[in-house]
Amino acid sequence: MRRLHLTFLSAPFLLIATCCAQSTMVPVLTRAYDNNRSGWNRQETILTQANVKAKGIVRATIIPVYGDARGTESQPLVLPGVKLADGSTHDIMVLPSMANQVRGVDAATGADLWDATLGTPIQGSAAIDAHMINDKWGVLSTGVIDPDTQRVYLVAWISPDGTPQNAKHYVCVLNIADGTLVVPPILVAGTSGAQSYGSTMRKQRSSLVLTNINGRKTVFWASGTVLETNTGAAGWIFAFDCATNAITASLALSQGQGAGIWMGGQGLAADAQGFLYAVTGNGAFDGATDFGESVIKVQYTPPGSGAASLKVVSWWSPYSDSGRTGGNPTGVTAAAQPQNKLAGASAPTEAMKPVGAGMSVSLKHARVVKTKNSLGQAVKLYYPKFVTNAPWDDEDLGSGGGALLENYGIYIAAGKDGIAYVTKIADMGETQPADFANPKANCAKLASPPVWLTEDPGPVDPCPANPTTLNFMPWGKTRHMHMTPVQYLSPVHGQMIFAWGENSQLHAWGVSSSGALTYLAQSNEIASANVTNSPGGMPGGFCTLSSNGNTAGTALLFCTIPYGDGNATVTNGRLLVYDPDNFITNADGSHTLAVLWDSQQWNITFLFNKFDPPMVDGGHIYVPNYNGGVDVYQLAQ
Repeated sequence: MRRLHLTFLSAPFLLIATCCAQSTMVPVLTRAYDNNRSGWNRQETILTQANVKAKGIVRATIIPVYGDARGTESQPLVLPGVKLADGSTHDIMVLPSMANQVRGVDAATGADLWDATLGTPIQGSAAIDAHMINDKWGVLSTGVIDPDTQRVYLVAWISPDGTPQNAKHYVCVLNIADGTLVVPPILVAGTSGAQSYGSTMRKQRSSLVLTNINGRKTVFWASGTVLETNTGAAGWIFAFDCATNAITASLALSQGQGAGIWMGGQGLAADAQGFLYAVTGNGAFDGATDFGESVIKVQYTPPGSGAASLKVVSWWSPYSDSGRTGGNPTGVTAAAQPQNKLAGASAPTEAMKPVGAGMSVSLKHARVVKTKNSLGQAVKLYYPKFVTNAPWDDEDLGSGGGALLENYGIYIAAGKDGIAYVTKIADMGETQPADFANPKANCAKLASPPVWLTEDPGPVDPCPANPTTLNFMPWGKTRHMHMTPVQYLSPVHGQMIFAWGENSQLHAWGVSSSGALTYLAQSNEIASANVTNSPGGMPGGFCTLSSNGNTAGTALLFCTIPYGDGNATVTNGRLLVYDPDNFITNADGSHTLAVLWDSQQWNITFLFNKFDPPMVDGGHIYVPNYNGGVDVYQLAQ
């Protein structure tokens, strides 16, 4: 591992000339703005529906992220009002690259302030990414900032020789004023049951979260496993005590059969009591030590009279992997597993590829059912031919992050099926394997019935007696959910969420106080519109919302979508700005989300970042790209 390299740069890369340069930035300390993962900045006082519609926005510059051709996989974070050693004060943006180089820049002007290198990253490797999109693998997740100590916490993948086989994860704690390390990098290690974190290659994509319970600050993060079907694969959660700079607890979400935590890069959600919430992916389920395909609530007990601990205290699961492939639905182990399956890649089988499948689907001999959706529009559902008890596939409930609506007592999760499950955070229901034999009773434990969130397939039960009936694709396209639903309390529509699935339009939903979801509107624009062949492109849209509280006319919804397949290729992206309050009413009575600005109309090109949403602060829209940096937009003059 290399020692910290610190460089102060005397000249800025490019100043952003803007009317908003003197505006006051607000803290953006964690991914999606808050621990509920709302995706909503409630303190934006410059951008409004009226001025964006009247003036439009322009791309002011690109802030480079050093060392990696693709740039950053981390959402930019901002800490305002940081005093530097020279006496100047800056609103500092923290930008880690996949090359393990971290930049501190002035968030309003783009001026360089400091640059730090954490250690040697993994060089691009097919052992991690079959498509070789990234040329390096270092800081993969979004860190978290403690504004009191002015420190940022990051998890970096560091390899002494650049190989994935010798890489380990380290916690790096940096001073935001100058980028120096507070302590040497701390090795991520832990055991849980018979599991050991260091026994195989792990992939840490899920963002970090900071809680403060009774004055005890703790940083948490989660991970998955690179080869997610091999022996020892598991999802993990870690606790890091900020006072002692030490890992105090670890928890494996299975005893060797998956249950990775990915959530499209989203972090664990945390409520005011410090309980953690997450959604797991493929893997075994027994409701005791194995929690594959589950929504989970985790309790942390800090060190005191005894050792610190992490424990799953409540959970809910809709199906087993075995049940989805036509096997025993109450089986406690995952179905037959193909070895050496990379996380994020489809299973090497042409058997059954459901809505939740990977991207190498075969529709040969597929059964086609013609039906109509709730708007009376024709829909074709493609049911690929599959073999009962075929090798385990890729249902992946945890493909997207969950949205915690703490005031309603619910946590909303939606995975590769595009089905939204609204769980009760007070009591998720504690699903057991036997419950899979009675799905209706299991779904009755939810706050409200499941709904098709990303696409309306017509009269298809999202909680069927036979889970194999979920194994279809509308129009032969996947509708996977990778973004975390964006929350918004609209002065027009009340509580809302927004979701954008693969090969689909943006969808707006109303949320009642009981957690019931009601469809409101959708966009005309479609993600991966240039991919015409089945099963379409990945990963759908990523969105963020800004407003000045609940003041009418101030809310804006910013989304990025790919034109092509953002998983298998580096493709161009599209930035769209929507009015989340005032819908267009169509002739048939349906509603369409109104576009206020569209990068396509201005021929603005950028390479789509497949897991990183836009971020809004102080009149600026920050859009991480795969060009090697972050685009900055602002109101046109």
